[in-house]
Amino acid sequence: MFGGYSKGGLELPTVIHISISRFLKSLPKKGEPLQFLVAMHVEGTGVTWQKNVTVDPLAEKRLLELTEDLYLWSINASFTKEEAEEKLSELGKTLHKEFIGSDGEAFLGMHDPTTILLNVDETIMNLPWELIGKNRPLSLKLPFGRLVTTRILPERERDALAEDSTLKILAIGNPTGDLYGGIREIEAIRELAGEYAGYRIEVKTLTGDSASKQAFLELARTGEYDIIHFAGHGDFSESSPKMSGIRFSDGMFTAAEVADIGWKSPPYIVFNSSCESGRSAGGKRLVSGKGSGNGMAAAFIAAGVTGYAGYFYPVTDTGAALMTKSFYTAMLELKNIGLAFMEARETAVWELEGTLDLAGYSAIFYGDAATGKRRDVYTKA
Repeated sequence: MFGGYSKGGLELPTVIHISISRFLKSLPKKGEPLQFLVAMHVEGTGVTWQKNVTVDPLAEKRLLELTEDLYLWSINASFTKEEAEEKLSELGKTLHKEFIGSDGEAFLGMHDPTTILLNVDETIMNLPWELIGKNRPLSLKLPFGRLVTTRILPERERDALAEDSTLKILAIGNPTGDLYGGIREIEAIRELAGEYAGYRIEVKTLTGDSASKQAFLELARTGEYDIIHFAGHGDFSESSPKMSGIRFSDGMFTAAEVADIGWKSPPYIVFNSSCESGRSAGGKRLVSGKGSGNGMAAAFIAAGVTGYAGYFYPVTDTGAALMTKSFYTAMLELKNIGLAFMEARETAVWELEGTLDLAGYSAIFYGDAATGKRRDVYTKA
């Protein structure tokens, strides 16, 4: 599965970009057919294959209905486990049929990808793309990262070439004092501190009452932290996504406030381990003209964060703790974000299979999920 291009003992990935872009500049109007250009490109090649896709209002309605049905399942409001499994499968297959289709499936089959980078238009970030797949979600077969096409100029990312050999993690846990899983997440991250082959990991934690907005902002603004992890309560507002946020001990920190953090340098990764922390509203820009993010994921990405992890649906204490521990453990072992996130996703799906906890299915990684070494014309030659 993770073989890819090999020459002289060097293993390189076969990275396929699937781009779903809206070529109209205007935002979509309610009830109109949605037109997209779907393109597939293999890194290191000179051709991009593309096709036009039109999603009619009935198909869009069904996608949104299934998305909402699984939300209801995630909060124990409706359906049996068997019915939820059927809806999970139907949603993934419908996304695949509408956007990839048999011709797109043939393209993927020709190239045997080792990584999928799905570049979705900013107006359709509101769908659970991690479920897309003909028979099984692609995100459970391969490292899978979301990228976003936006017409808003984002902030510049951090320069990796200027870094030292110390990995600094800021972990904020259980600010409201009522999440045992949040405590377990912070304990798992604390255990990472120490010396590793050629580098060092330092962990700074804010928990309970000390996990205030002000304390977070003071530390974040220094620009010293490579990873920021939040384990607590989160809220998503469909009607006003800029008011979505994460709860600190002294109140809510919203998507509208992310642009004003004022850090000297953004972190590489923000892992927002809270409910609906990866969601955005449909038919909107990544950020508005006034700089307010379309949910927390959109806000942090636009603010220059290279990788953002979160959840599409409400996440259980058990699921969040399992994903966090599995991810950071795998990250140290594999030294690869994409593989580590996939391993954490698989672990959550299989270990929570009996209850169909959606933590693994719902987990989102925005960013480059492929390995650092890439194939190009030079490596082929």
